[in-house]
Amino acid sequence: MKQKKKIVPNKVSGTNGDEKTSGKPVLDEAPRSAEAQAEQLARELAWCVEQLELGLKKQRPTPKQKERAVGAIRTLHSEKTPLRRKKQLMLSLFGVYRAQMVAEGREALRSLRTATHSAQVQLVGEVARKKSGKVCRPRPAGRTKADADLNDEEFRFNFF
Repeated sequence: MKQKKKIVPNKVSGTNGDEKTSGKPVLDEAPRSAEAQAEQLARELAWCVEQLELGLKKQRPTPKQKERAVGAIRTLHSEKTPLRRKKQLMLSLFGVYRAQMVAEGREALRSLRTATHSAQVQLVGEVARKKSGKVCRPRPAGRTKADADLNDEEFRFNFF
């Protein structure tokens, strides 16, 4: 995901009152809010820590690798560590971690979709229903699940 840079003259006032223009590149993307940036950073940190912990559990790391991973987890969890250092550490450990996060999310979504498409509902026999002790009410033949979900009434919890 490359962003176009365009040079916009930024006016900087000098010490003697005259204005100078600096030719620094400015990104075309609209700035995100501080909350959105903090939320994105939290997701990135959580993903990186999760990957490190999974690596420690699933693989058999050498003592040196284990020490490095534990140190990285400690650094990423630390509030004293500067943000720049955390991002640098994540980049050095995982490379382009944002792309990996997106790819992993797509793969999880794809597997969820295939699981929902392949799921099948099986009818439970009369004998099994009587044994289980759970109350099973057969749905009236005229109503389907889609009809049951589309009632005109608004759903409300009745806690009081």
